[in-house]
Order: sequence, then structure tokens, then C-alpha cells
Amino acid sequence: MDDDLLTKFLKLMNSKITDSDLELTALGKSLGLDLISFADLRASQEDTFADEVRNRAIEKMEKEKDNFLKNTHSFYAGSIDFMVSDDLEGKKFFLLEINGGSHRGLSIITKKQQSLLYDGYFEAIMQASRKKTNKDNKIFILIGVPVNDGLIHEKVIMIEYFRKKLKNNGYTVKIFNTDNYDKHFKAEFVFLIADYRQLSTSITFSNNWIKFNEEEINVLIGDGIPRRLEDENFLKFIKEDFRKINSIIVNPIFRITDDKSLTYLASYFSKEVLMKYNLRYLLFTKAYTEEELINKLEYLINTYQRSFIIKPRGGSGGAGVMPVSKDEDFLSIKKILEESKKEFYTKFMENREPYPYTIQEMAEFSLINWKEGNHTFDLRIYLSQREGKVIPVGGLARIARNEYSGRGSLNKQEFVVNLSGYNGQIEVERGIGFSEKNCKLLNLTKDDFVNMFCIGCVLFASIVENYETIINFSDWGKIVD
Repeated sequence: MDDDLLTKFLKLMNSKITDSDLELTALGKSLGLDLISFADLRASQEDTFADEVRNRAIEKMEKEKDNFLKNTHSFYAGSIDFMVSDDLEGKKFFLLEINGGSHRGLSIITKKQQSLLYDGYFEAIMQASRKKTNKDNKIFILIGVPVNDGLIHEKVIMIEYFRKKLKNNGYTVKIFNTDNYDKHFKAEFVFLIADYRQLSTSITFSNNWIKFNEEEINVLIGDGIPRRLEDENFLKFIKEDFRKINSIIVNPIFRITDDKSLTYLASYFSKEVLMKYNLRYLLFTKAYTEEELINKLEYLINTYQRSFIIKPRGGSGGAGVMPVSKDEDFLSIKKILEESKKEFYTKFMENREPYPYTIQEMAEFSLINWKEGNHTFDLRIYLSQREGKVIPVGGLARIARNEYSGRGSLNKQEFVVNLSGYNGQIEVERGIGFSEKNCKLLNLTKDDFVNMFCIGCVLFASIVENYETIINFSDWGKIVD
């Protein structure tokens, strides 16, 4: 993270913040960021619309307890991305990816929706408080952020929400960065914020605790923190029983949300439940090497005469995601793969490994008329835990940068919709909030939104319920249909 930006962040967090300070334009100015477009996008959200859809979705799911969590220490907050396809029976939805506890873009949902989402994180903090074991009687919360995070303002909003809620309940709170952290400071809740590079040499695992400079951490927020832990015992617990880890991770299911093929498995294992909510299933498989990836793509194209998408493990912002047309041959597939790896490593350097790749069938997706052209789009649904249930919060639609040409060889910018997916720039103007008006723009009904809200909740509940089966699945020699 830029040192000057982090200094501004800590100065702001350790001062008295008013509600007007947290308005996006004022907040951005204090951090040297231009957040006017974020405020515009948030203004396109409509609480009454989201409230009605949320309530209908919860009522629909609770008849069969589809959104109930058997283990409330497994999920706290997350998001799910869908695309839409047209069907004779109506709209169908297919899963793009599931995001764990470090999802971003929360400053574009309403304050009410932010509160619902942050209450999921807050549940983790309260769980840690109830099982407090450390001798100095404090709860140590570590928050990790990407290096040079262009959405650092969202952490201000989140931490201020925690601080206000804790202080209203009579607790003392202090916020630090790695430069000014004082382990002896007397406060009941201590927050430490740092970027993943700063944390990479300070995080260890011993005696069933994740530690920062040998100090036990009660709560971790940010998937990039546990992802960087290569300790053998830690990895064993994550695979076999993460409940043995004393530190609470938001979310401990990050190994599944990091791997798109495993998230697709979650939908596969719950297909009977999800069928009633109109989830559409797509062919998918996994490849562990370049040779296997090319061979499987050739086999899939020749067998099914369809186009596919390749997705590297653990990416974000669409980095390395590439279309592979059904008209491609061996040499062009190899060229696409090289382009994918180059894009992936440009963003993540050598810090991450793109393999195993997920291969997913490319569905026929719906188009909308936007800026006088036909564009693809997706919908991101935010979800949270409340009293042992996964509840939908709200979300946004994200529109592809380029008009859809309809030609056989796809351009990535025709279907990759991530607002931060190109050159690190956050193109907020391609996002639209959930509202009655935008519902019509997207050619969707409230019933469609209810179904998507339900699918999101069921999928996270499915990951929790089928965690061991999903993470230990190894039969990737076959194509999962």
C-alpha cells in the first residue's frame, strides 16, 4: 500500500469521524481519491427494491431451510457472480465465480446494505470475543488489503462501522498499522491494517494460532492473509478440519472460493435444490498442467462443438480469464494460454500460481442495450450471515466494456465485466445498482432477482455442508456435466 495513503488512512481512523466525513466524495478527498463516480453508482441503488426481493427470497428459502448453516463458524460474508441466459421457460442463471471474505465494491451499495453485510463480519468478531483466551484480555483483529489498494476507502467505512458498534456497546477500540503497532496498548478491541506484502514476512502458524510477530490473532479479514500461509499444519487443518484453528478466518472456506472448479462442484452437489431457483449447469473440468489443459480443450471442442472459457486459480479482476472459441486449433489454443499466463503474472507477479486452470463451457448469454449497443453483463450478489442463516444483501450489475460483436472469435472485453479488470482502473460507470428502473434495463423481473438471491445463499450453505467432499474431490479425469 502506498505509504502516504496508509498514513492518511490511519490519521483519519484515529480521529473523530462524522457521518458527513464518510460520504464518498468527502472521504475520497481526505484520502486523495476521486470517489464522485462511486457516489453516483450508489445513488442508483434502491433500498425498497432490494428489501422486497430480499424478504421474498428469505421467505422462499426458509420453507425448506435451504439457507441454514449447520456450522456458523464457516461463513460470514461473501459474494457471487452470475450471468443470465434466455430459455423457453424463462431466465436461467449460470455461475461465474464465488468470492470469499475479501470481496470489494461495497462502497457502491447503500448504507443499509453495508450494515447488513458488515454484520456478518461483526459476527466473527463477536464469536472471537465469546471464546477469548489470550491473557491480555483483548481481541486482536488483523485486516489485510491488496498492495496500492484503489478501494482503501471501503476499509475506512468498514472499520468505522465496527468501531462505532463496539463503542456503542461500551468497548474500547484502537486502530494501528505495522509502523505504529503497540502490542502493549490497552484496548479491548485492537485493529491492525496492513497490505499483503507487509504481512507476508510477519504471519506464522503455531499452537493452532495464526500469529503476527508471534502474537495470537483472534480474527483475520482478507483472504490474502491465510492464502500466504504455507505452514504444513495449517494447510492440513484447512483441508481436514479448520475448526481446530483458534484464529477465526473470514472465511475459512477460502480454498474453495479461490478455485472456480470447486465452487462449481458446490452447485453440482446441490443441483436438486438449486433446480427450483433456475440455476443452469455448464460443463466444467480442471487441468493441472499446460499439456493437460490443451488436450482437454481440444477434446471438449471436438466432442461438444462449443466454446469454452479458461480461468486461472485464485485470480481476480478477470486476470488471465480467456475465451477459447470452438473454431480454435492447437496453435491458437497455445497462443491463448500464453496470453492468459502473461496477463495473470503481470497482475500477481510470481506470488501466485495460475494452475490448476478451470475450463468452463461458455453459455449463450443474454444481451442488453446499453449506450446504443448490445453488451453482455453479469450480476454480483452480496451475502452475509445472520443468526445461523445466509441472507442476501444487495448487489449490482456490471456491463462489459466493448459491444458484443457476435463473431466467432471473441474479444475478452466483450464479456469480461469486472470494473477493475483493465490496467488497474476502476470503471465505475459500467456498474448499475439494483432498482425498479434498472430491472427493466436488464430485462429481468423481481422473480428473477429473488431466484438469484436464493441461489447465492444456497451455494454458500452448500460449500459449508459439503466442505470435506468438495475440497477432497480428485476425479478430474472426467468432465463434470
